[in-house]
Amino acid sequence: MTAVLSSISLLMFATVFISRAKNDYWIFRIMEYPRLQKLFLASVLIVAWLITFPLENATEYISFGLLIVATIYLVYKIYPYTLFCKKEMLAAAPDNAAPTLKVFTANVLQDNEDYERMLEQIRAENPDIVFLVETNKQWCKAMEVLKKDYPHCIEQPLENTYGLLFYSRLPVDNMKINFLVKEDIPSLEATILLKDGQKVLLFGLHPEPPVPGENLYATAKDKELMKVALKVKECKCPCIVFGDLNDVAWSHTTELFRKTSRLLDPRIGRGFYATFSAHNRLLRFPLDYIFCSDHFRLAEMKRMPKNGSDHFATSVTLAFVPQKKQEQEAPQADTEELQEAKEKAVKLVPS
Repeated sequence: MTAVLSSISLLMFATVFISRAKNDYWIFRIMEYPRLQKLFLASVLIVAWLITFPLENATEYISFGLLIVATIYLVYKIYPYTLFCKKEMLAAAPDNAAPTLKVFTANVLQDNEDYERMLEQIRAENPDIVFLVETNKQWCKAMEVLKKDYPHCIEQPLENTYGLLFYSRLPVDNMKINFLVKEDIPSLEATILLKDGQKVLLFGLHPEPPVPGENLYATAKDKELMKVALKVKECKCPCIVFGDLNDVAWSHTTELFRKTSRLLDPRIGRGFYATFSAHNRLLRFPLDYIFCSDHFRLAEMKRMPKNGSDHFATSVTLAFVPQKKQEQEAPQADTEELQEAKEKAVKLVPS
């Protein structure tokens, strides 16, 4: 029994810390995803060890000790996305009278043909901005009805699961499709005008995930995220980044993105809001995000019900209160982290 526990504990330690290796190959990156699941398994192992006490030899002591180290590390990484952590993005006042912006984002799942169900969610939420990814020509045609209420739109339907659709009720100063890393992976860049005339720069993203069948390396994803982060860093106006980033909230890349861009994560101190997979409760990760600059406060955030996709949609309402931005502490990259972000932004993508 203890020999089996020792082997499993050592394996758990290895799977937890293999993600610390700065390697772009998918097996190293994918191990960052199931940290919540690993924490559950580690807790079960600790209970099993406690049942077998007292420990009898050095191997058992080492195995149990490394398991405790791995568990503490997992708690440390996940803690910011629990209700016990201080909120990074403050809540808007209940009587908030500031201009608001409601954003609805969803990965629709290209093969999902339940178009009306998605439209029902959008109509029920009545957002100012709609951003949909994994949209092909069929999805573009089905969403055509949105143009009646959202006159400002840009469409880039593709059959490779990286198409995108953007609809805005608010006036748009400019909008364009960028191909930041690959010619078949688009992203959105748009400047909208709030009701008081304030310009807000938006980025809508859906980079490639580091998984077999898509891309064996995370280089392209990291490069796209860091290019946007560095652009946001230099921007003087309010910024929002949203979409399916294909990365978990607690990964090194997402943390580097946040520190470099200095964008706030409304999830910190509020919960995981795991959006994938909608089909499997045991394997759910937070992959879809809305990050924003400290000009905003959070009025409401919701993970929407199932809509036929393998992702849950997200709806976030932001209040524009720039006069209170000093009350929020945005993350910030140090010199070494900023250099790492710049290196990732120009790194050659493996062919």
